[in-house]
Amino acid sequence: MAQTSRYHLTADDGGRVESSTHPDTGERVWACSACPARGNGEDAARAHAAECRSTTIGGNLPHDHWS
Repeated sequence: MAQTSRYHLTADDGGRVESSTHPDTGERVWACSACPARGNGEDAARAHAAECRSTTIGGNLPHDHWS
């Protein structure tokens, strides 16, 4: 069963790290709206959100951020 998408605010509240289930592989993948970081795993998404203090202005995550 696929987990729903969720997001965590970055450390400076300037962006968010959203994780979702990859439609093809079923892996949990994530992307950060405040910087170009992305990766796999729910724990890694939480860890990045806790550490990210990017000075980039936050924006919307790309709709297909897992590709």
